[in-house]
Amino acid sequence: MGGSIARGEQIVNDTHARAHGPRAVEAEALHGRPLRYFDFVMAAFVTILLLSNVLGAGKVAVVDLPGIGDWPFGAGILFFPIGYVIGDVLTEVYGYARARRCIWAGFAALIFMAFMAWVVVALPPAADWTGQASYEAVFGQVPRIVFASILAFWAGEFTNSYVLAKMKVWTGGKHLWMRTIGSTVAGQGVDSLIFYPLAFLGAAGWTND
Repeated sequence: MGGSIARGEQIVNDTHARAHGPRAVEAEALHGRPLRYFDFVMAAFVTILLLSNVLGAGKVAVVDLPGIGDWPFGAGILFFPIGYVIGDVLTEVYGYARARRCIWAGFAALIFMAFMAWVVVALPPAADWTGQASYEAVFGQVPRIVFASILAFWAGEFTNSYVLAKMKVWTGGKHLWMRTIGSTVAGQGVDSLIFYPLAFLGAAGWTND
């Protein structure tokens, strides 16, 4: 009798998951779960998002790709994928809704950083300060990069979180490695396709041929 009841409850839960999708499932699964370490993970996520944009604007690196030749890229991109890994952790541990909340917090921080960069670059420099041109070369690009980053990251990270949440339902919470890799590839692919043309096409110091 007990086994029949358990199987009946499982059927109801599976039907509910298929009918309502990852958000409804997560809302029930996360009910009452403590948010231990959530603030720290969120802070790490926003920090990587901000620094990747600043470092990416600060230095252009070049790698020699076989069959392609020299390929320029912003140095900050080396650490940017960590943001997707943290996004996977947020979605997996804290749920899609809280991962989305972190994304909005990151967007707000990016917009404020772009505003700060624009104001500081626009301020008239002291007469004896010779670093204005270099400062503008680095931080003058920040507003454009932030604009491109917001659009690209919005599409990429929401794709990443949604694919991860969907795959969690489809796999019954198993095969974490497959879900993480699949969602990261999808999210990073969408991000790169949008970000690079918007951020660097026609910019000085970049090869656009």
